[in-house]
Parts: sequence; C-alpha cells; structure tokens
Amino acid sequence: MKILWVCGSRIVGGSERVTLQLAALLQERGHTVEALCRPDSGVRSALARTGLTTHLARLGGSLNFRAVAAIRRALSSITPDVAVVTTADEWVWSCLARTRAPRCRLVLVRHMALRLNSRVRWLASHRADAVVAVSDSVRQSLIGRLGVSPERIHVIHNPVRFSPRATIPSADDRVRARQSLGLPSSGRWVGFFGGLSTAKGLRDVMLAVGRANEQLGDINLLVCGRPADGRNGGSVADLTSEFRIEDRVHYLGEIEAVEDALTAANVVVMATHRELSEALPATLLEAMACGTPVLGYATGGIVDAIGADGQAGRLARADDAGDLARHLIESFADPTGTQQMAVAALARARRLFDPQQAADRYEQLFSALCSR
Repeated sequence: MKILWVCGSRIVGGSERVTLQLAALLQERGHTVEALCRPDSGVRSALARTGLTTHLARLGGSLNFRAVAAIRRALSSITPDVAVVTTADEWVWSCLARTRAPRCRLVLVRHMALRLNSRVRWLASHRADAVVAVSDSVRQSLIGRLGVSPERIHVIHNPVRFSPRATIPSADDRVRARQSLGLPSSGRWVGFFGGLSTAKGLRDVMLAVGRANEQLGDINLLVCGRPADGRNGGSVADLTSEFRIEDRVHYLGEIEAVEDALTAANVVVMATHRELSEALPATLLEAMACGTPVLGYATGGIVDAIGADGQAGRLARADDAGDLARHLIESFADPTGTQQMAVAALARARRLFDPQQAADRYEQLFSALCSR
C-alpha cells in the first residue's frame, strides 16, 4: 500500500510526532509512506531523519487556494492508495483536490477537540472516505448538526512514543531517573509537562504544590516545556516567586529524555484549562506507560486518557486549582492507593495506547477502504 501524508504544520507538535511514529511503523510493515509538507516546516527535517520520501508544496493558511493545485499535482504524480491529512486547512484543500484523484482514499485525522467550522465538517463528511478522531472527545466535537456522519468516524487512540513498562518503577528507579537529569534524588516530586501558557495550568500546579508543601513538606516540582511567549503566561521564575516555592521548582525546558523525566516524578499533573479542550494528552498517556501516577482536570481528552471511573488516576474539577491541590495532597497522603492507580494506569496504557496496536488499527482501516 502506498500512503501519502499531507501536513501543513510549520512546527513538529504532538500530532506531527505521532504521525511520524505511525509512518515509521507502517513502513516497517512493508508499506510505502511519503509526505507532502511546506518548505519552511520543521516536519521536513524530522522526515529526513526517519528516511521518508518528502515532497514540498506551499501548504498552510486558510486562504491559500494554491494549495488545492499543489495537492492535486501530488495526488496525480505520487498516485497514493491512501492520503492521510492531519491539519485543518489541508482538510479543506484535500477534499477539493481529491475530485481529480477518485481512486485515492482520503482519510482526515483530527488531533484536537476544539470544534471545527461547520462548513469544514460538512465538507469532510461529503468528500472524505473516513475521519479518524484520536479520542471520544474529538469524536463528539466532529458530529452534530452539519457535522461529520458518525458512521464515517473511527476512533483510534494516539500511541505513546515507547512501549509501556512491564511493571511500575521502584523507588530506586525514580532516584536513578532524577540523578540522570541532574536533579536532587530525595523528596517527593510532581511533574508538569507542556507549554507554559496560562491555559496550560502551570499556575494551578504551583498553587497545588505550595499547599502540599504547607501540609506535608518536602514536595518538589519538575517543570518541562517550551517557555510562554510573554503574552499568555509568566515565566517560571515569576511564578515560583509568587508562590514562594523558589527552592522547590526545577525547570528543564524542552527535553529529549522524556521517559527519565516522567519516571523521576512521583505524580504527573495535567492541569490544562477547559478552554483549550485537550484531545488526548500525550503527557498523561506516557506517564501512565511509565508507571507514574497521574492527576488531571476532568475535562475533554484528559478524562478519555485516565478513564471516567477514576481507577487509573485522579480527576479534579475542571479549572479548580483548590480541588487540584486537594487531590495532590491525597495522592501523597495515600501512597498505597496511589500505587494501585499507577498499576491500573499501566495496564490501561498497554491495552489502549500501545504503538503497535495503533499501527494495527490504521493498517486495518486503510486496507478496508482500499478493498471497497
């Protein structure tokens, strides 16, 4: 099977990393995977590292009508069996371009739970062969009046970047992970991963850590992620000063040693606010796959990741920093219950978010579409 990935993103974000991972897995299975991306995209260098054939076109932009012709030329010259489109603007242009390549199966993938324009959803419902939603929250955002037909939507969860652990880490494993990152080995650690904009909830996490320190003491915070742009959030230093936990916070920025950082934490917290509507947060999935207990706001894909029953992690009321602090304190006050949640989360990660399982699901979908 020949597969063409169409991507108009300028950066390599979570959806791009997942698609690159799945493309490599499908190529290992004997399929041919190529990509169409913009010349100024960071995806281009990432594709070069994976060895996938790359084609360049001026994609991106909601008013970039030239993208229709560019995608049409690519479909005509590459002749893929399946075209997979992962960016919203290119959903539109691919749906319009596909009329000249009727034999190519068009699969649109949605990685965000923010609701798309009704005209885009209508076009996807009438021109695409299938729409993949990475979580139930994303699926709900796609259906409804003038939305995508429910029978056309397939929920395929994003995989983690590595195979889930066999067992949860020991205390010594966590100490070794901290040492590998140059962190103090003692104390209890909370992990925060993601952008530092206000809506990502770092302020909420710092408030929770501050209150946990007041009651329990010896709580440290590990922060990883790209800095805020100055308009949508303060610096780590400003926030630590505000909450008077300067000596408890360690900021590592964007790091490659994700497994070590997730293992170094005793609890990983996802406090993204409701306004961002997380689709399926990779941070929580990978923390679960590392055997690290998780806590998050009960909103969007955070619930899809942990599970609404709360067996695989704690869920605090959305956008309620006080309730987040309460759950964090309970996590440290009840180590036995928290460890049981980590065991359940690891089993859930193996069952739902294993990379090979995700590749199986995409392979089965593509084969079914091509056999029609």
